[in-house]
Amino acid sequence: MPADKISLSPLSAAPVGGVFRVSRVEAECDDTARLKAMGVCIGRKLSLVQSGDPLIVCVVGSRVGMSARLAETVYVELECLPPAAA
Repeated sequence: MPADKISLSPLSAAPVGGVFRVSRVEAECDDTARLKAMGVCIGRKLSLVQSGDPLIVCVVGSRVGMSARLAETVYVELECLPPAAA
């Protein structure tokens, strides 16, 4: 895939165990402030620990719970997937 065609998906649809970089946030002002307080901001790397509602992400070394509604406003780019189980 060409570098200018980056595939973004909402965090709520991301695979568990993947490592992602936040590329876009489409939240309202209050929700954007809440995300920033959790450490979720553009350019930040995070991993998805658990999907669902709430989902759990690991960001800046801490696990944080986030509602599925809020996770739908965070668009991420896949950095890597976990190795397949043997």
